Amino acid sequence: MKILFQGDSITDWGRSRTDFNDVGRGYAHLVKSRLSLDYPGKFEFQNRGVSGNCVADVYARMYPDIISLKPDLMSIMIGT
Repeated sequence: MKILFQGDSITDWGRSRTDFNDVGRGYAHLVKSRLSLDYPGKFEFQNRGVSGNCVADVYARMYPDIISLKPDLMSIMIGT
């Protein structure tokens, strides 16, 4: 099951731009850590958050960063 994190700096929080499986050090990391502990190997995690983005920016990246990845679940945190 693929979980995608999308949003602004709260989501981005130090993620790698070259390794999309690196979810950074923020809330996405906490979610990944907990689910990986409770359900090892069941989930794939990707973070496409971009610091400084607003809703319009996420919308502009809808196809390459959301639709084409075909996530089973998605978390969007933006504008906090």
